[in-house]
Amino acid sequence: MNRRFKKKNEIMNRKAFTLVELMVTAFAAIIIIFGVGIVMVDSQKGWNKMYNRVHGDVATGAYVARIAFDTVIRKASINRSLLDVDDQFIEVYYYNDFSSAYPDRYAIFYRNGSLLMVDYGSYDWFERKTTLSTSVTLADHVKAVQFSVHGLSMRLVLTLDDGKEAMTLVTSALRHN
Repeated sequence: MNRRFKKKNEIMNRKAFTLVELMVTAFAAIIIIFGVGIVMVDSQKGWNKMYNRVHGDVATGAYVARIAFDTVIRKASINRSLLDVDDQFIEVYYYNDFSSAYPDRYAIFYRNGSLLMVDYGSYDWFERKTTLSTSVTLADHVKAVQFSVHGLSMRLVLTLDDGKEAMTLVTSALRHN
């Protein structure tokens, strides 16, 4: 009898895992691995989305349009500017350099289809003649554009949408000359 109990005790004191314990451990490991995987995939998607918001066509176009508009308007003359009846284009006159006695350059901001364009040129004050010299595309994917003049301030409201990202840019600048 003693042998029988001894054999039973040996079986009970073994240092091994049962099949149920292995299955529970494997199931817990699978849950943890899937959880970490989901977090990593979601983080990558979020990073890509944020990268496209910051460095995509819409953000780049908005940044370029704002810088160009602010730069030209800040050096524009307060004496003369033209605004379209529908607020779809604006024309400003500015000084080429400090030695100019009168505004001798002009810039026209306008929408051409889905592009925001600016034309630069020289302006002869005495002959009232303009000559077009340069046309530059500022932004693509333009859905709407509106210009306005409020005293010395000029404002641009620009809506950009490329199908993935949409952005509305509102910027204004004061004419200093």
